[in-house]
Amino acid sequence: MKYFPEGLALGDYFLNRVTERDYLISRIKSNKHTILMAPRRYGKTSLVTKVAGEMNLAYCSIDLLAAYSEEYVRNQIVNKVSQLVFELFPNLDKAKSKLITIFKQMKPEISVGAFGQKLTLNLSNYPLQDITDVLLKLDETAKNFKKQAVIFLDEFQQISQLVNHNSIEASIRHAVERSENISYVFSGSDRHLLQQMFGDHSRPLYRLCQTLTLERMEKKVYIERLQKLAKAKWKKKLADAVLERIFIQTELHPFYMNVLCQIIWEENHIPAAESIDRIWHNYVIAQRQIISSDIMKLSLNQKKIIIALAASPTTEIQSTNFTAPLKISASSAQQSTAILRKNDLVYKDIDGFFRILDPAMRYFLNVIL
Repeated sequence: MKYFPEGLALGDYFLNRVTERDYLISRIKSNKHTILMAPRRYGKTSLVTKVAGEMNLAYCSIDLLAAYSEEYVRNQIVNKVSQLVFELFPNLDKAKSKLITIFKQMKPEISVGAFGQKLTLNLSNYPLQDITDVLLKLDETAKNFKKQAVIFLDEFQQISQLVNHNSIEASIRHAVERSENISYVFSGSDRHLLQQMFGDHSRPLYRLCQTLTLERMEKKVYIERLQKLAKAKWKKKLADAVLERIFIQTELHPFYMNVLCQIIWEENHIPAAESIDRIWHNYVIAQRQIISSDIMKLSLNQKKIIIALAASPTTEIQSTNFTAPLKISASSAQQSTAILRKNDLVYKDIDGFFRILDPAMRYFLNVIL
């Protein structure tokens, strides 16, 4: 049984995030838009999906990871909006007639196929205008039927890599800031680029949204869930030492908590503390090729920094005690660390320590190599 999903955590598999859910719900109720910031595999998509479900709202996710042109962005948005509109009105002929009236300029056609109803829109030769128009028409549809909806734009930072990114951002802003019944959540795996898009006063999306940041959850959040599942699996609770080994190895990283616990729960017998270390060790070895590939992409100084931090986190990246053994200058250490942080390989914890973000990489560098 998949107690701990490595992908989307839906329904009973979703854990906690009470404060973040409440915050996002309040913003959606007020029709305000949000940037969702977190490293990769922290559960951003699961959170938005969970909130939309709890609020019983129409919802769609638009993935822009492969965005390579304004036409691609336009087509992704139009395809998802064409599906979303059917969640906003009852299955009545008069409602369909209203929909056709709203999208009249785009010459809409409604058909029924193997996968349900489909809205086909006749697009123009001006993708930027199409983006604005279809989003505005979606909001008009929601207002007409007195409904709300949520659009989740994932890997949104990819737009900033396009040649005409400013124009695309401006087209999206024009529709978003006029929206009355559609709430937007923007997210992506490159937080640095997202911060530039929404934080640079020269960019079209400047101050369009408030930011919600996901952090790692505390031990107490997991303990109740793990003990409940342990009793369901083995008819007894886990020893405190077992829980502590799970927390130490995963460092409470949401993705690795699920990965390690799923492997543990596939065991026939309740585990001892020492078996947690064995299971984690074997898992990281199995990930050797992936981890090695990420490390090989780094510059020499970046490798030195990340290997040193795996062995000993520090609060003073530029100190002589840290840089002298690595034979690099303080400025080089600072520059390399900034790049590692930008790429979500290193982070600074609440106590000011620079640490490896990925616990599997940390273990690989510090124990296996």
